[in-house]
Amino acid sequence: MNIKAIVLMSAGLLVALWTGQAVGNGNYGTAIAVAGITIFAVLVSVVGKHYRFEGWAIAIVCACYFVGGKGFAYQRLVSILFIGEATLVLLIGFHLIRCLAGKNDVLPRHPLTVPVMLFQIYGFVHLLIDRKYFDFFFLMKDVATVYYGLFFFLVFPSMLHRPTRQYLLKLLPIISGIALTILTSFLLVPGLEQKVFHGTMIRGAPLIMPSIDALIPVCIGFSAFCYFKHLHSSGLWKILYLCTSVFCTVPLFAQGKAVFYLAFFVFVGALFIIGHWRLLVFGLFAGILTTVFVFSLVESRVIEDRDGRFERFLEEFSSFDITGIGSGKQRFAQENVDWRFTWWKMVIEDVMRENPWYGLGLGSDISTKFHATYFQTGEDNTDVLIARYPHNVLITIFGRLGIIGLMIFLPLCILIVRELWLGMMRLRASVGENDPGLAFVWAFVLAGFINAFFQSTFEAPYAAVAFWSMLAVLCVMNRQVEDPTDEDEDVQEGVGVLPDGGMLNDGEFAMRSKAT
Repeated sequence: MNIKAIVLMSAGLLVALWTGQAVGNGNYGTAIAVAGITIFAVLVSVVGKHYRFEGWAIAIVCACYFVGGKGFAYQRLVSILFIGEATLVLLIGFHLIRCLAGKNDVLPRHPLTVPVMLFQIYGFVHLLIDRKYFDFFFLMKDVATVYYGLFFFLVFPSMLHRPTRQYLLKLLPIISGIALTILTSFLLVPGLEQKVFHGTMIRGAPLIMPSIDALIPVCIGFSAFCYFKHLHSSGLWKILYLCTSVFCTVPLFAQGKAVFYLAFFVFVGALFIIGHWRLLVFGLFAGILTTVFVFSLVESRVIEDRDGRFERFLEEFSSFDITGIGSGKQRFAQENVDWRFTWWKMVIEDVMRENPWYGLGLGSDISTKFHATYFQTGEDNTDVLIARYPHNVLITIFGRLGIIGLMIFLPLCILIVRELWLGMMRLRASVGENDPGLAFVWAFVLAGFINAFFQSTFEAPYAAVAFWSMLAVLCVMNRQVEDPTDEDEDVQEGVGVLPDGGMLNDGEFAMRSKAT
């Protein structure tokens, strides 16, 4: 028996005795903590043999956000330390260890690095200054809009490792399908949603509470994955993947969220531009046929439209008016538009009047005055503080960080659009086996970015963590050069790294894509 085995057996015995003593004394919290740390250490050891643990961890966290939504996101470990923040601390620790070992660059070599870093620095300046004036709890909620960008730096290095990246791209579409299945079950089975909420309640918050902000990019990404999967399939699988790419969108269409309609049609339009017309034609045919079928079932009283979702869907599309961003029947569409435009206008006016360059500050209240005016609730009603984000990332940044913050954030937005364009061109140029994974990531970032201008993507953990993580994956894949003669994946893997060690710039990437 070697020394390693003896050490492991001794450690296992120590953990067992410690846990048993804690249970015997009634210290269940200690027992759970010890058992959890032990399981965590074992997983790190096992997973680390094949994948980078950071990639595995972010895959699990994103998967839980897809399924759990707001409920999972707001599960506290201690005090204000939520799952997303705990994951962030964990990834920072692993990143520092790998940097000290020379395995990671401190910062990614990518055009997005500088604007994201400037955004982080300016947000940190606000944090130091604004904490003198505003409530700490709301300050930390608002500063999350800035520090979630750290996930880009932390996920990027692990995605350079091809096995880890491929593992992530295999896992997330599967979890996306599970998340959409759960949402469909909630829509089809009356009362199931409330039963799940109450059945998964932990410390006053349900563990599973799906969020549309998180599910919009999940749905679009899964649709793209299935569509590109059907291009590499044949026979019955080809038909099944094509049908799934269309019908997986039904649960989100049923929600009546016009921002989802916008994201889906932009995605389909992008596919059409790069020469893929089958999803558009089949989607229109399947959509019309399904709508007529459901209409006949509703009219014949075979099924009942209890919540009026189908009626709302027909009213919205029969008049071709999908400008009402948000849920609600057609007669409420204009109210949703007015609600947002009024809020945006008030934030702009307040910032320009009080502090246009610096903004109102992190932790400042940009909601109570609006709600008091629009809904006539009175400014002493603190319940309206729950809605702290005006459903537009640019207005949020302008309100909190002013013109300076907006000037820093706009180049970041431009570079995100550039990455989406590069991803679209790569999907057009390449027909390799990685296309479905790239399609998932590209469509996920596309839908999440569109969602940011009408709802919450950058502000909420259940949307922001996955968005920044998928953006890092997209940036790596956009510049990844696959060499068929390369057998040492760990050595040659890198963003834009050629077999001879040179870097691949965007012009060279475009030429290689055309050649492919």
